[in-house]
This record gives sequence, structure tokens and C-alpha cells, in this order.
Amino acid sequence: EHPSKIKTETIIITMKLTLTTLAAAIGLSTAAPSISSNSNLGQKLLSSARRLDGYQEGEVDYTWVANYSLKFQGCHTTPQWNEDADGEDDVKLTNLNLVRFRLCPSDTCATDSAYGCKSGYGDYVVSMDTYLQAYLDSVQQDQEYNCEYARSNECGCYNNGDDYGTFEKCEYDCFMNKGMEYCVDNNPYAEDDGQQEEEDDWDLMDMVQCQQLNGGQYYTGAYCSSDGGSIVMGVFTDDSCSNLSDVYGGQEMY
Repeated sequence: EHPSKIKTETIIITMKLTLTTLAAAIGLSTAAPSISSNSNLGQKLLSSARRLDGYQEGEVDYTWVANYSLKFQGCHTTPQWNEDADGEDDVKLTNLNLVRFRLCPSDTCATDSAYGCKSGYGDYVVSMDTYLQAYLDSVQQDQEYNCEYARSNECGCYNNGDDYGTFEKCEYDCFMNKGMEYCVDNNPYAEDDGQQEEEDDWDLMDMVQCQQLNGGQYYTGAYCSSDGGSIVMGVFTDDSCSNLSDVYGGQEMY
């Protein structure tokens, strides 16, 4: 079989897995768990958000919301003029993606409800980029903590002496058995068999912020689903990630 065909098929398979993995990692939908308002993530979102009823006077102290939770309500896409368009082929209208969340009293915030709560709440809106940045920063911090905790207190791999190869395999087995694949940088067993392949380093934050795909003519990024109920990944034809490559969000291509 021709090498170029094999390479093309490999790239397509990789992108299918990547988009699936990224979508799972984002995990933002109306069914997502609520976020504590006094967490770092909650504070970041509140400090950047705009309250929809217009009540917001300058700098707001959000420390009073200790007993509140943030419930993801959905997202919305609206067109806006592209101020960077300076050529005939440039996209004149780009998409502004917004996320809406509800600040609910924690004792009445229902995780299994898209509304979260129906009284004593405030609705807020923030840019999707800001929401994803805060969300993914929080996910990364949690994952780093979980990896280090498991490495130091649960895996027991430091008891293997100075044999680094054995240590690597011990850690790999430990993380994989715990379902903590995000802690694994490489597969030491594949290295032993000479099967370790060079892989693209997919950075989640770069991907959701609209990034050129494999140095080609397409781009990948996050966008709001057609029903407004979740944030998903897609493949686009422009560098502002405004025009999907197909009606299925790039699934026909990748």
C-alpha cells in the first residue's frame, strides 16, 4: 500500500480520536455538574461575567456567594463584524460565542435539571473563550494534583529502587488501572518493543481556541451546538472558526 495513503489514513484516524477526546475533556453541557461559587473556577467566571438583568456596578465583591453554585445553562452564537478583515477573501462576519450560567443557592441547585434552580438566582453571560480558559485551567490543576497524589501515596513505585525502566512501567500500570490516562506521557512497553510512534502534541487549550489543523487549510476549535445545550469540537474552513467544513461539524472530513 502506498505510504502516502497510509499516512493520510493515520492522520484521519488520529483526528477522529482527538476530536472525540477533546469533546469528552471539555464535557460542558446542561447535564454537567454545578460549580461551587467560592472555588477558583467559580470566582474567575463571576469576575469576568455580566449579569443579564444589568445589575452590576463597577468592581463587585463576589465573596458573599459562598453558598451558591454556578450551573451551566447553555451557549449562544451571534455574528459580529470581523475588524481584522482586510482582504477580499477574508471572512467579513465572525461568530461571537457566549456561555450563559445561572448562580443558584447551593441547597436548591439541582444537577439533574437544566435550569439548576427556579428561584433566588441570577443569570450571567461570559465569552466562551473565557469560560473554557477558566474551566480547562481548573481541570488541569485538578489533574496535576490527582497525578501527584497517586504517584506519592498510592502507586508505590518509589519502592522499585534505581531501575528507571521498572519505575516507568510501574507508574504506567498504576495510572492506567486507575483510569488516569491523563497522567501518562508515553507507553514504556511500546518503547521496549520499538513500537513507540511520534505523536502530535495536542494542546487542549490551543485546540478549543481555533487552531490550524496539521498545517493545512482547515482549522479546529470549539463551538456551540445547534441546540445551544453544549459546547462541542468542530473542523472549520477559516481561521476565525466561523464556517464549519460540513453540516456535521467536520465529521464527514474527519
